[in-house]
Amino acid sequence: MPRDRPITLEGLLLIESGQLVLRMPDGGQWRLLGIGGQRRLVGRRVRIDGVRERHDVVAVERMTPL
Repeated sequence: MPRDRPITLEGLLLIESGQLVLRMPDGGQWRLLGIGGQRRLVGRRVRIDGVRERHDVVAVERMTPL
């Protein structure tokens, strides 16, 4: 998957070592660069719209609870 490209993901929002992560249904996960106010969604399934920054990092533009 190319970097710096729009990406949409769905999964479980968690915090690991102080970092927001999105756990995917297949067991993979993405580290998230947030836009603030997203910790209230921890433990819930969410849809992420953002831009892939690095191998496993997404800069979040929008986060929607499912």
